[in-house]
Order: sequence, then structure tokens, then C-alpha cells
Amino acid sequence: MATTPPPDATPQPDPARQPVPPATAVHRWSAAGPAPRRRLVLFPHAGGGGLTGRSLQLPGTEILVHRRPGRESRMAETATVTAQDAVAEALAALLPVLDADEIPTTVLGHSFGALIAAGFAAAVDRLRPGRLECVVLSAKAAPPAPDPELAAILEDDDALAAWVLALGGTPEELLADPGLREMVLAPLRSDLRASLSHDAPPPRFTTPLLLVHAREDPGATAESMTGWAAATSGPVRRLEVPGGHHGLYGQAELLRAGIDETVGGVR
Repeated sequence: MATTPPPDATPQPDPARQPVPPATAVHRWSAAGPAPRRRLVLFPHAGGGGLTGRSLQLPGTEILVHRRPGRESRMAETATVTAQDAVAEALAALLPVLDADEIPTTVLGHSFGALIAAGFAAAVDRLRPGRLECVVLSAKAAPPAPDPELAAILEDDDALAAWVLALGGTPEELLADPGLREMVLAPLRSDLRASLSHDAPPPRFTTPLLLVHAREDPGATAESMTGWAAATSGPVRRLEVPGGHHGLYGQAELLRAGIDETVGGVR
């Protein structure tokens, strides 16, 4: 039987006090054909932006990607300092969307984005109980998870470039060009600093939770993600996908099946 998690002591953002984010804070991948039957709100990995939604497209599903400052069309803006800052902005940008309809909505956070997704889900659970269908956290060890080796890498461009190439998902030619390299490394570095500074335990929510790990990802094993289960009083399911750290991208069908199984446990 699910138990009620202890009270969450994490400071709660108030969307009413946040400045209105620019329209570019949300990248929309619209479902082809009729009106969407489902929605996926995606918080991508460190350095990731709106284009990440392309790999998870499915018929009938609208994808809304939170594009953090300091990348893509928001390149000129100051980068996010903390995961809590990103949660506050995401609430201000996305809560009106959730209020405008009743489309079943899942929140997905991948890698660093899992920290933001968990905080966002907890805030929505508090402000709009029952509005979210499922929370998916992928490729991120449960906090707090100190990583002194990564902290040292952040101070060296070559080491950071080698690190991100080893993770996969970043074309080598982007890092070979000095101008493009800085465009990749700057938001990556700011996101990783925000991740390393995040030492709060998982926030609390009641939404069903799906934990995703990739078979060949040593940095976010199934065991290291176990602590996330304490975040919810709802059912918890696990999903293993093939590949390395970014193995979930491109596995839209597996993801949908995992969400259906997780949500099916409360129907």
C-alpha cells in the first residue's frame, strides 16, 4: 500500500509572483491531425533545448519543451542559476496551458531536467491537485548526489567537451568549431552547475511515477535512482531502455507503454 510521504520542506514557488516568461520559453511540437489526446511536458538534459522534443513525437501527443534561458532562441538571456529558478519560470509559462484544457498531461524530466520536473510536478500537485497524469524521471540519480569529478571538469573546456561527447547525443563537429563549441558548452556548464548545487531531497507529490534508466548508463543506474520513489505517495514503476545516457530519446513507443502501465495502476 502506498504511504503518504512526509511534508515537503522545499520552498514552494509562487507563479503569481513570477514575471511573465517570453513565448520562447516553451517550444511546442504539435500532434499531427486532430486535436491532441495527450500532452507531454518535457524538461530536457543539461544543455538541451526545444529540439529534444522531436525524438519523442507520437501521433495524438502534443509535446511542450521548457526551453531554459541561455540557449537557442534565448541565447541572449542570462542562464538559469538554480533548478528552483527553472521550476518557477516553468510554472509561470505552463500553468496557464494546463488551466486552459483537460488534456491528460505527463511531465518528463531527463537527466538534469529530472530535478526541474520533480519540482514542477510537486508545485502543480499543490496548486492543481490531480491535474497531472504521470511523472517520468529519467537518467538522473536521486538527490542529493554529489559529483566532485564533474565539478572539476566544469573548469576545463576540453575536459567538459570530452565528457559530453562520451555521453553521446552531441555531434563531434559542433565541438570542433570554436564558435559552435561555446554555444554548446555555455548552457551545458550553467545547467551542470545548477545540478551540482542542488542538494535538497526529492520534493513530494501524489502523482504516479515512472523511473527510467538506460541499460548502458553507468551514471544513472536503476539503483542510484531508487531514492526518487520516496517523492510520491502514488504507484511507482520502472522502465529500462536500451542505449547509454540519452537512451530514452527516440524511444517514444516504449515511453508511452511505460506511462500507460504506470497510470493503469491507479485506474
